[in-house]
Amino acid sequence: MSMSAHAQESRDFRSYHAFLRAARNYMEGPLVGQMHDSYEHACEQRGLTGERAPKDWRTAEAVLDHLPEFQLYNWAYRNLQRFKYHRPHLGIFALLESQRDRLVQELNESATKAPDQLRLNPDLTLPEYFRFVPFHQHTGGVAHDDLDGLAYEIGRRTTVPAHADPNGIYHILFDSLPERRYERVLDWGTGHGAALVTWQQRNPQSECHGVDLSAPCLKVAHQRALEHGFRFFLSQQDLEHLDYPDNHFDLVFFNFMLHELPPAHTPALLREVVRVLKPGGIFAGHEFHLRPGDPFQNVLQRSHAWTNNETYSTPWYDTPIEAWAKDAGFSRTSITPFERLNRSVKRPGRAPINANHWNLYVFEK
Repeated sequence: MSMSAHAQESRDFRSYHAFLRAARNYMEGPLVGQMHDSYEHACEQRGLTGERAPKDWRTAEAVLDHLPEFQLYNWAYRNLQRFKYHRPHLGIFALLESQRDRLVQELNESATKAPDQLRLNPDLTLPEYFRFVPFHQHTGGVAHDDLDGLAYEIGRRTTVPAHADPNGIYHILFDSLPERRYERVLDWGTGHGAALVTWQQRNPQSECHGVDLSAPCLKVAHQRALEHGFRFFLSQQDLEHLDYPDNHFDLVFFNFMLHELPPAHTPALLREVVRVLKPGGIFAGHEFHLRPGDPFQNVLQRSHAWTNNETYSTPWYDTPIEAWAKDAGFSRTSITPFERLNRSVKRPGRAPINANHWNLYVFEK
């Protein structure tokens, strides 16, 4: 693969990020287990057992908020992400800044190749819900600096263990879709394009489109398509106002998009998806959510909103997405626990602890 528009990473950089991943694995594993033990002990001391055990996240949070393990968990969730991006010399931003001139030049040069496959709109007014939110602690968001797309790509890849396929999560999603022939597909919020690359590798017959608000991300996605010899049709658009014709796509898929959207915009976004889908077309993706009947998990899941700048996460948990999907015009809706993504903390001889929860969403026009 060409080194074009790839940051050159030192051994120190890779070792540092491997350490951060290991620290995060500890945080999401043994620390969660110890936290749950302390939570149960604190509930016993307060007489919150049996019928009086916490039934909702507010009651559970009142117990957890005093525990050193919960405080450490939130400190780690916040600061491990900060260390990943902002550490001098070893953070993602420092790495890219040290190679800025070369990377910007290479991205801009590749953007001129196959111009029919990359449509950027410098006059596009970005929605305020997107323009002012530093999602995932990515300072300034992902649409303002020429290297934002590369920073987002490295940030995604360095979240998973170095030996794991960073695109494995997309394979899990695509394995779960209804088996049929998808002639034309749209990656709804394509970002750096890894999901679309994965789709095309599995489905070479599909005509692949990707849309995003971020020009820097689309430039990276375009570059990755060229590296693989793929012909993607990428465009910078507002998902609420797409310029595709009616009944155009067999499949619109997404990855972790619904929690990034303010509920005030979600109904209109769903209506637009219905418009561009063919009759019988599918809108599908995975998203994290609150695990029903598990106030401990609900507190941890909700805490991620304020530790990781996930501004719209908590209102997402209260969104009646299935009802809104039907109002938008979907004829069938399916929301099921995505067990292949749901990680549990194992405890020999005891029930596992769930620190997260994912759902699979499949809506049919």
